[in-house]
Amino acid sequence: PLPLRAAQRPEELRAGVEDNLRSLGVDQLPVVNLRRLDIGPGIQPAGDQVVDLDDQLAVMTAMRDEGKIGAFGLGSVTADGLRRAIPAGIACVQNAYSLVTRDDQDLVELCAEEGIAWVPFFPLGGAFPQMPKVTEEPAVRDVAASIGCTPSQLGLAWLLRHAPNVLLIPGTANPAHLEANVAAGAITLDDATLATLDAVPSRSADIRL
Repeated sequence: PLPLRAAQRPEELRAGVEDNLRSLGVDQLPVVNLRRLDIGPGIQPAGDQVVDLDDQLAVMTAMRDEGKIGAFGLGSVTADGLRRAIPAGIACVQNAYSLVTRDDQDLVELCAEEGIAWVPFFPLGGAFPQMPKVTEEPAVRDVAASIGCTPSQLGLAWLLRHAPNVLLIPGTANPAHLEANVAAGAITLDDATLATLDAVPSRSADIRL
């Protein structure tokens, strides 16, 4: 099989947006996320997929000016990369982040300062075999049992209360899981509980394929 290649070159980014506009039958995509691939988890750019950020920002800004996209964000980006991109107008940042993988805490805080939404992907971890899972952390399981929720709900509730700019998009194909995810927004965590969860050790999510 051919190796998985992420769109990185400007012409690929434009082609991807044009394809989405046609397939969805719309004139504009409200938000488009450019996955930068500066950090993991996941595939790593190589060869002609290694593209300078300024070249990507130029084509994304051009498509926004043309009205093809309303706004754009970045994914798998470093703090330095985000600082370079902020003048272009960044709507959101989508990096791997969870209660047990908090490598990007500095990015969470930078986004909050700049009014940029923080959209953690893999918010419960465990997307790859080597990646820690929130639901397997003993402290999370103990706290969830003590307050009467599931470990998954607790992991999502912690994210919502960890920073004011968190925008959660936990995926599920199960209606019951969807209801449980929504219910996590109503879970109250007191200061002592938050302190217990904040003390959970963080492990790296930068897994390369």
